Amino acid sequence: MKKYRSFLYIIGLLLIWIVGFFVFHRYDLTQDKRYTLSSTSESLIQSLDSPLHIDILLGGELTADYRNLRNDIQFLLDELQERNKNLTYTFLDPIDISETEKEEAHLSPAPIKTDKGILNVYPYAKISYQEKTRWMEVLINDPSITFESLPQASSEKLEYLFADKIQQITSKNRKKVGLIVHHDELPENKIDGFGRALADKYDVGVYLNPIINKSMTLQASDLDSLRKFDALVIAKPTLPFTEMDKLVLDQYIMHGGKTLWAVETVDAEMDSIFRSGKIVAFPRDLQLNDFLFNYGIRIHPMIIKDLNGSPIVLADGETAGNTSYNYYPWPYFELGTRAEDNPITQSIDPVLFQFANPIEIIPNKNIKPTVLLASSAQTTLKPALNFIQLNEVNIENPEEYKMGRIPMAVLIEGDFSSAYAMRYERKEFPNYRGATKDGKMVVISDGDVLKNNLWRGMPMRLGEDKYSMRPDNPNMPPKTYANQTFLMNTMDYLLGNEDFLALRNRQLQTPKLSESKVVLEKKSWQMKNLLIPTFIILLVGALANWYRKRKYTRL
Repeated sequence: MKKYRSFLYIIGLLLIWIVGFFVFHRYDLTQDKRYTLSSTSESLIQSLDSPLHIDILLGGELTADYRNLRNDIQFLLDELQERNKNLTYTFLDPIDISETEKEEAHLSPAPIKTDKGILNVYPYAKISYQEKTRWMEVLINDPSITFESLPQASSEKLEYLFADKIQQITSKNRKKVGLIVHHDELPENKIDGFGRALADKYDVGVYLNPIINKSMTLQASDLDSLRKFDALVIAKPTLPFTEMDKLVLDQYIMHGGKTLWAVETVDAEMDSIFRSGKIVAFPRDLQLNDFLFNYGIRIHPMIIKDLNGSPIVLADGETAGNTSYNYYPWPYFELGTRAEDNPITQSIDPVLFQFANPIEIIPNKNIKPTVLLASSAQTTLKPALNFIQLNEVNIENPEEYKMGRIPMAVLIEGDFSSAYAMRYERKEFPNYRGATKDGKMVVISDGDVLKNNLWRGMPMRLGEDKYSMRPDNPNMPPKTYANQTFLMNTMDYLLGNEDFLALRNRQLQTPKLSESKVVLEKKSWQMKNLLIPTFIILLVGALANWYRKRKYTRL
């Protein structure tokens, strides 16, 4: 009987082992569900119908932060591979990649200081699918995060990074974004950062027809060409819009197109102030008031002054022949922070505005406005045709800054009606449409939000503030803001990529030890960790000995 029972035990263990070999499941007991794949990643990876291979250049020697990042990547890819065996991956040492391939792919090492010197880490991965190959960074591209914090911050976003790139390389129809340029919008070198970020995910094109045909205005015949774009960006225009411009753009919106407007009603530039010490802020009439009013927006020809503006560096004296520099809060560099709940601005850092104008929201029963970004509560307004001077860094009357938070970026959603529904121009437009369902547009009252600065003629990263750089310490990096993150979130929302937006906004809760508690309770926990396991072992031993004596005493 005993032999028969032992045989059953062995058979049972073998069955458990065989089932465990073929059936795999993890239970995620973490509070933030950090080890659970989102439904977006699940559906994306399950749709893979061809082999997809990922080479990650994090083999070889690494620092502790990058070893943790590698482990997190391995865990994520194991989870993805479990859903679809078409996905495979390998960790490679960067020395296995030829220098020629690194140069062609523009792979720049991240130099890390160690006790042994500088260690060059290549935080890249190569995704190969069918006949396509694409390199990606395994670090998030967020200028507002310090270089030292990138590995840990990237661990939170790994699922988004890989899902986003896999979606890009496997997608058969990438959405298209167009740039309108015939109103003297931002030049190429000043929209380089935003353009590059867009091009990673969308097909980006510049609409040049009005310039090529020398009309310098949109025509009704342009509508079919514009409708090939899923969204249009109007980035800091400086020339007025004609009625035909507005009518064509109105019809583009009525046919389902999405738009991002970054427009200003006052002409004020920081470079001009630095050259002369003061400027006159002239009004800039783009002839858009009636157009935007139809969608519940009015941008006033005033400049917001914010007591909590971004600091700039100014010379404040000279000592022994050396010029000294200091930071001064500049009220015309407003910091936009989250105003109302929306996925675009969830967990976003401050966004840098320059000479932003106040936005007034006009009630419209068919339109839902959402203030995305607003100034701080300590604000006032300066009308156009007034001087702006550098000496305004010295705030003389802070009690005047009491106008509250002022909207600077607004999302408009709802059932849009044409701005020309009651105007005669509609009769002259072929296939005129008077309304649209599920319209979306974002209006930003400052074109500089989209602009990257130039440093020695070269584009800086979007969000880097060159006016925060210290001439007395050229190695100190500029202050960086979340302009790029905000703009990419905006485009994802406008183009219906809310699922990936939720992935990007996902935050993991990293519990931190209280240093004071560690000091106060260190000895107590050491004694508990020593005595409790010892007591349990002795108790188990005593019970086993008691049971043995009791059993064999009967016999």
